[in-house]
Amino acid sequence: MKRIPLALVVVAAAATAGCFLHGLKHRDKSTEPFYRKYLVAGNELDDRIADQERRVEAEPSSADLRNDFGNLLAERHFVEDAQLQYEKALELDSTHFLAAYNLGLLWEAEGRPSKAIWAYRKSTARKPGFPQSHFRLGRLYEQRGWDRLAIKEYAKALRLDPQLRDPRNNSLIVDTKLLARVSLENYRRDIAVASMNSDQVFADEGRFRHAPVDRPLSSKEIGDLPEPEPVDATVTAPARPAAPKPLPLQPGQTRPQQGLPPGTPPLIPAAVPPPPPPTAVPTPHP
Repeated sequence: MKRIPLALVVVAAAATAGCFLHGLKHRDKSTEPFYRKYLVAGNELDDRIADQERRVEAEPSSADLRNDFGNLLAERHFVEDAQLQYEKALELDSTHFLAAYNLGLLWEAEGRPSKAIWAYRKSTARKPGFPQSHFRLGRLYEQRGWDRLAIKEYAKALRLDPQLRDPRNNSLIVDTKLLARVSLENYRRDIAVASMNSDQVFADEGRFRHAPVDRPLSSKEIGDLPEPEPVDATVTAPARPAAPKPLPLQPGQTRPQQGLPPGTPPLIPAAVPPPPPPTAVPTPHP
């Protein structure tokens, strides 16, 4: 029996594996996406996913469409498909920060904080003024015990959007134990902002006396100053009353009395002469 060389067997096996992988790759490209087979016609969310898919196919270079598509897929718990759409949006638009933020939310929901931190950092790098990314990043830092970094991110988030401090607008604020330290971090800035709104002095103080101090004002809100009332030339100013003339001194007065009619008794009574000295009574002799 003729033996087949080992090298020939290895070459044949490699060629067979290559053909198999090529066919598998070609088949994967031709198959439909994973999520599509689970969509149910008539379901509101699934219909929105199908509609958004058609939008993306019509405009595949739109980062916004892919970001929104990823949101819908994430809501339907198609994690890998949502991740692909977010990453494609980041690739299409180097300034797109929402896709990075949403990707951070996706990783955080999946219990992968390290990847979530990476995504939030990318979002803040692309849009430093987006407060939500700073807040979520600070929250993950606090959970890891990185208080200094957490305070820095929390402080910036609250400076950008003070309403994040209100639990009615941001329920996650009640979880942090660093709010007092964050407030101290922002104290000097908060005082400066409050002073700018309340301690400003206007040249025309009467015009702005009742204007609000908690927001900027436009000229339309203040309005025009009222016109002065016209002056009537027939009306003359009342004459200044003459000063009362001093009256002559009365007996017993030490200073003049002004405005008293004649015959009025003096305010200071006349001096009473002292009584005469007692008369000596002679002493009878026995």
